[in-house]
Amino acid sequence: MTKTRIGLLVVLFMAPWVFLIGVGSYHLWDRGWLFWAWWPMFLCFGLSYYLAYRWTRRKGLFPPTDTPPPNYWTERDKAAWEKVTAKAREYDQITPELLTDPRHYSDLTLDLATQVAAVYNPGGATPFDHLTIPEVLACAELVAADLDELVQKYIPGVHMLRVRDYKMARKAADWYKTGQNVYWAAATVLNPIEVGVRWIASRYALGGMLDRLQGNILLWFHTTFVHQLGRYLIEMNSGRLKVGVKRYREILKAHQEPPVEPPPPAPPDTPAPATALAVRPIGIAVLGPVKAGKSSLVNALLGKQAATVDTLPVPHIGVRYNLTLAGGQPVSVLDTAGYGQEGANDAEFAAAAEAAKDADLILFVTQATNPGRRPDVDLLDRLRAWFAAHPQLKLPNVVAVVNQIDLLSPKAEWSPPYNWQTGTRRKEVTIRECVGVVKDQLGDRVVDVVPVCAREGETFGIIEGLVPAIAQQLDDARGSAMLKAFDAEGSADQYQRLGRQLLEGGRKALGILWQNLKK
Repeated sequence: MTKTRIGLLVVLFMAPWVFLIGVGSYHLWDRGWLFWAWWPMFLCFGLSYYLAYRWTRRKGLFPPTDTPPPNYWTERDKAAWEKVTAKAREYDQITPELLTDPRHYSDLTLDLATQVAAVYNPGGATPFDHLTIPEVLACAELVAADLDELVQKYIPGVHMLRVRDYKMARKAADWYKTGQNVYWAAATVLNPIEVGVRWIASRYALGGMLDRLQGNILLWFHTTFVHQLGRYLIEMNSGRLKVGVKRYREILKAHQEPPVEPPPPAPPDTPAPATALAVRPIGIAVLGPVKAGKSSLVNALLGKQAATVDTLPVPHIGVRYNLTLAGGQPVSVLDTAGYGQEGANDAEFAAAAEAAKDADLILFVTQATNPGRRPDVDLLDRLRAWFAAHPQLKLPNVVAVVNQIDLLSPKAEWSPPYNWQTGTRRKEVTIRECVGVVKDQLGDRVVDVVPVCAREGETFGIIEGLVPAIAQQLDDARGSAMLKAFDAEGSADQYQRLGRQLLEGGRKALGILWQNLKK
């Protein structure tokens, strides 16, 4: 398209608007309404400029791109995310020339990939040595898909605009600025004072605001690119993209919160949708010393559902119970054998570590009448060290359950319910003091401390205390479950997959050979 044709299109497009503005202004002046119409318009322009000035100055006009890290990310993932956010902050402004330069994106991608890979593979020669080609391709596909969704949502007509159209739009903007400068120069000769005031207002008021708005838009898109790229570089280096793009998305979807209400039934003639991936149960491991009441706690949690709950013995660890919560979330509760009062030996710790590895939430049961909890603290510290040695995994949140509070002083008194948070009865005060001691002893090793009595027929604190505490941790538990699903899926079936690839390759080779022999 030539410059003449572009100019003709601009004139034809603007002519009706110029005509309407002229006729409308004359009509307002002829009726004497110009003064009363001018002030509301002036206030609207002033308010719009003020809001635009504030929003563009604070860069708050667009939604944030540095969303919080997913709840299944490990500490190593979060350390890599800090590299990504630091990289995004390096750019305080972006020019259109830089945004349209392909080499800028390739250099930025390589630099960020190197920084992220150094967190997972210190000392690596290149950021891709420890990766497979499908992982790299999956990362590129996910980044491209997200950015495509972004531009499809926020850039009207992007599916119709070609790359050369963007270049021509930039040229048109340059021509507009040139024409505007010619206009100001010519108008100044006729009326220098009035035109000078208008030029200053346009140059330093509206023009500055528009420049900031354009800069914010460019910077927002560029920052979004950096964050999306960094997010999938972390997923790639963590090994979670080994499963492929399709399976990666399926696992993410399978560990979302189940819907509160089932979807409405489809019409009879509607074709059946593809089978959806079942929601994975949340795994809860019940740990603690022997005689702490772990089995009683599990029975109290199961309640009347115990008769219909699936039971599965887990060798050398305990018994697993499968049930579904009222909201539709499936739960798997693992009741472990526990450890001795002197602390966990190697076999007992191995069983606890295995249970914690497969769990998404840990209920750590301790006796209310136990004055010292050094073995409990040692076990939790050993679990924290074990997970630190396996950075691809994440230690589940731990909720401390103080059981057998009915044995606290005064022992003869047991008439629940108790308001142990603020009550003044002797039992309530004793329970509150016990909870405070446990919090001091276990510290940040646990996220919550819940007092209960799990004795059959005299339960307290289960429905009103422990169940809400579990529900509060479900979101993080789903994240932990998702991380374990990625780890298991990425390491499973590797040799079978290789066998299928070799078999398929052999078939292709034999087919080609047979076709050549027939010639």
